[in-house]
Amino acid sequence: MNATKYFEDFLSIPRESGKEEKIANYLIEFAKEHNLEYYTDNIHNVIIKKKSNHNSKETIILQGHIDMVCNSNGFFDFANNGIEWFIEDGLYKTNGTTLGADNGVGCSIILAILANDDNLIPNIEAVFTVQEETTMLGAQMLDYSLLKGKNIISLDGTEENKIEVSSAGMQQIKVVNNIEYEIKNGEMYEIKISGLPGGHSGVDIDKNRGNAIKIMGNILKSLDNYNLVSISGGVKDNVIPSECVCIICTNLEINVDNFMCNDYPQLKIEVNKIDKCAKVIKKSDSDKIIDFINNLQIEVLSYIDDFPQTSLNLATISTLKDTIEITISIRSSNVEDEKKWIKEVEKLTKGMNFILGNSIPYFTYKEKSYIRELLVNKYYDLYGKKVIFEHVHAGLEGGVFCRKIKDADINVIAANLYNIHTPNEMAEIKSINRVYNWLVEILKEI
Repeated sequence: MNATKYFEDFLSIPRESGKEEKIANYLIEFAKEHNLEYYTDNIHNVIIKKKSNHNSKETIILQGHIDMVCNSNGFFDFANNGIEWFIEDGLYKTNGTTLGADNGVGCSIILAILANDDNLIPNIEAVFTVQEETTMLGAQMLDYSLLKGKNIISLDGTEENKIEVSSAGMQQIKVVNNIEYEIKNGEMYEIKISGLPGGHSGVDIDKNRGNAIKIMGNILKSLDNYNLVSISGGVKDNVIPSECVCIICTNLEINVDNFMCNDYPQLKIEVNKIDKCAKVIKKSDSDKIIDFINNLQIEVLSYIDDFPQTSLNLATISTLKDTIEITISIRSSNVEDEKKWIKEVEKLTKGMNFILGNSIPYFTYKEKSYIRELLVNKYYDLYGKKVIFEHVHAGLEGGVFCRKIKDADINVIAANLYNIHTPNEMAEIKSINRVYNWLVEILKEI
């Protein structure tokens, strides 16, 4: 059974995080077509069960999430359109949008397992969750009383010959500054930052890709005698912002030639004079935001054995009618270190509103794992390579599952995915097929 067929179905169905009804309906129709027991809920989680075909008493949970990060070069209507994809050099690629291989590929491999009646399998509980890319509400609200399994193979990784064996938690933060306006004459300029690669705010946070909002804050701090009119940047709290735009009012010339170009060769800064300005944000209000951005420490905050322990992503900024709002995500695999850095951020707000948002738990390495041993041995038998254990600096639903299922044993695998959460996201076709075969062989042993 070819998992890529199901992935191409996924590509055709809109499934932005929080808007998963269409893809959930597709899964329900799949279950009906294959005469499989299924459950769904009011937020569109779907559980599909398949009984063992050789009287195995064991039950295994296969897990993936059906939503995707929607990010594009320019406007794309993710709510109503499937992804425009093509195959090149053995890779699924797109025309300037995210691909949704995270986690469409993993879900498709699970569907291929459920659809094939020829392979020996234990009892399977296939769990497809929603809103993983935003709130993890799907995993948190799932009815765990429907599940009997404790051994979990999640298909939500990013690299084939790695097993993700622990994850970081994540704390979302919102900082809101109330603003007032005043009338002021002057020339109005738009400053636009682009060209940065962006990336996943967990797995790419230590790769020095540049943060467009931070760089914009640096630029504005370097300027004299201006008033901010508006500022916006970033798309999601789990994406490193690659673009930021602001409008300022000033009577001075603006020169940002070669600003930070040695640090970020791909960085592009454009300054364009636009219409005359009248209404501007009061200097004291905008200064609070600019000082906050400049004083905020971002990217990796602490390491453990050269691996990121705690990090911060300055994720989005937007100017609304009477406020400027900033969203931040702190990832950590250490509770005390996370608390420390949350306090550090709060200290910098200085009169602005500091709001703690959704909190996502982490899961830790399990010393003994029956499933992990099977995965390691079978991969070597099939492909002659050793599997690497990876501790992941990203929030995974495994953290929620381990809180909800007593004595859960979770291992996370995947096909090779590249540049996830960016418009350059890709998935390797041969790797998808290899991981499907790997999982088929594992299930025969359970």
